[in-house]
Amino acid sequence: MNILNEELGRIKKVMGLVNEEDKKDLAPTINVNLDRVVLTLKFLKLLNPKLERMLEDISKFAETQVIDFGMLERGLRKVLLKKGNKEKNVEDFFGKILTSLKYRERSGYGTEPESEDYEFEVDEPSIIPKKVYKKELYDLQIELLKLQEWLKKTGKTVIIVFEGRDSAGKGSTIKKFTENLNPRYYNIIALGVPTPEDRKNWWERYKREIKPGMINLFDRSWYNRGLIEPVMGYGSPEEYEDFMDNVENFENDLVNAGDYLFKLWFSIEKETQKRRFDIRQKSPLKYWKYSPNDAQMQDLWDRFTEFKEKLFDKTSTVNNPWVIIDAEDKRVSGLNAIRYVLQNIPYAGKNQEVVNQEYPEVISVLKPNP
Repeated sequence: MNILNEELGRIKKVMGLVNEEDKKDLAPTINVNLDRVVLTLKFLKLLNPKLERMLEDISKFAETQVIDFGMLERGLRKVLLKKGNKEKNVEDFFGKILTSLKYRERSGYGTEPESEDYEFEVDEPSIIPKKVYKKELYDLQIELLKLQEWLKKTGKTVIIVFEGRDSAGKGSTIKKFTENLNPRYYNIIALGVPTPEDRKNWWERYKREIKPGMINLFDRSWYNRGLIEPVMGYGSPEEYEDFMDNVENFENDLVNAGDYLFKLWFSIEKETQKRRFDIRQKSPLKYWKYSPNDAQMQDLWDRFTEFKEKLFDKTSTVNNPWVIIDAEDKRVSGLNAIRYVLQNIPYAGKNQEVVNQEYPEVISVLKPNP
């Protein structure tokens, strides 16, 4: 993990190297917003003619589409940390982005949306205009209904864990999953403070909530013991160690029973969390979401990061990896979360074009080395 952090720090440093002298060397056809990406690839000796053409194509799309280059940069950093042929990994990454941009273009995605396209559907603007977002969500919710019918017929069970920092968009994504499902066949689990008996029977506390043949959505989960409790000073070191030693076996038992388990982590920046906390406190509809714990989370940011990295290192396994979703844009993260789940279940009648089109720059899977 230390080696990974050092490499990430080096890449972040490289991606910040932009000065006027370097800009003079950039091809004039590359949009100025891509300068840092181009300079990074040049510095790492990865910029080849094929990538130059891809970046030129992306810059052309920027003339007719709103592209979040901050997300693109964060996605590139993750790709650069992957093992294997970095040049091929980068080419695959930008190839997927171009595929996504072409799909958006066919969907009528543009840079001149009507003002209503930037209404605060999720407390903040999105790069996806409202009409395009609604169409994509509508299509995906049809797929979720197909999945629900398939689960009813087969008896299979889906378990989705929604984790991340406070205000990362876990609740709003659960709403996107469920708002048009048959309420008899999905199950949202959001447990309160554990009783002394719950603390003694940690795994059973969560296992008994899972309903067979349904989509089970955990708004926070058994990972409270590996993250929230140690960050906030709840629980004991012995409970934490026991959890970290046994969580893999618990999850393997779930999937060995034929269930599908997805662990989704919604990732945001510190400034984004603060902005969303401010919105919560001022909103007459969402003030209740702001809790005493929220008030401490900005001060505990680094401590949270420390335990989060330990969690990823120990509990992202080959069978049950963590799926990291960039949640800076809630519309994008919500669509990506739904697509990831649908892509990984062989339900009947799947519309591959709807399910496989994604925003690839904002999702990654943490799989350990075999």
